[in-house]
Amino acid sequence: MTTATTATTATTAVPAPEALAALLDVLRAGAPEHAVDARAVRRAFEAERPGPLPDHWWLAVPGGTYEAAFTVLGLHDRVPVTVRYGLAAQEDDEKSAPGPVHRVFVTPEYAGWRLIYAESPLRETTWWPHEVVERLSAACGRAQVFFQDPFADSVIWAAAEHGTLVRGYWRHDAPEWTGEPLPWEPLPTAGEPDEDDPDGTEPNASLVESIGAAAAGLSVNPAAISADTPVRGHGWLALTAPGAGHDGFGGAPVL
Repeated sequence: MTTATTATTATTAVPAPEALAALLDVLRAGAPEHAVDARAVRRAFEAERPGPLPDHWWLAVPGGTYEAAFTVLGLHDRVPVTVRYGLAAQEDDEKSAPGPVHRVFVTPEYAGWRLIYAESPLRETTWWPHEVVERLSAACGRAQVFFQDPFADSVIWAAAEHGTLVRGYWRHDAPEWTGEPLPWEPLPTAGEPDEDDPDGTEPNASLVESIGAAAAGLSVNPAAISADTPVRGHGWLALTAPGAGHDGFGGAPVL
């Protein structure tokens, strides 16, 4: 069930001065030919408004406990970023230093939840997504993972609480359910089995299959974020290796 926040703002927060200084160092190193100052960066954060986010794969953790996710996921050297910057960083998210280093974007808090975009690292965990959310939920209390590949008709969504998986759905060819339906899930009508389960062999099935519907019931659907969505804080960009530096990923940083 979605957790509401008490702090609703029209814009994301401006980072603290020391965090802003760290971001300025990254911006100047990544695009030294472009003059950038604290005032311009502040304006970029102040101009942000909540809007739809990508919905192909992401993690979700409660806004009140999200800080623990940095440790669980092995993230380092975070700097505050606008949502535009964070999403653009996922397009060029890997470099060698000399081993592979990835950039991970943690969004502002939307309706009580922080979303985590990790393009390459999440792709590498597609075959064991339950392990990821179990580890995250052990530290954050609750955690979810969502993945969809419309070209392959593959869908995964799963939710864990306090280190234990409570509900999951996996579809590649045939659907596969884990755990019992949650209270918000609509169930097939008695005597009318789901078309993907005509023999009624999945007693724990529900009518929730899309990640958008699952996300709306579990936390927040990124594709449905709008100007009316409560937002708090600002986003963070972190690295999967310490001391690797935020430069060298390709493309100039965009505010």
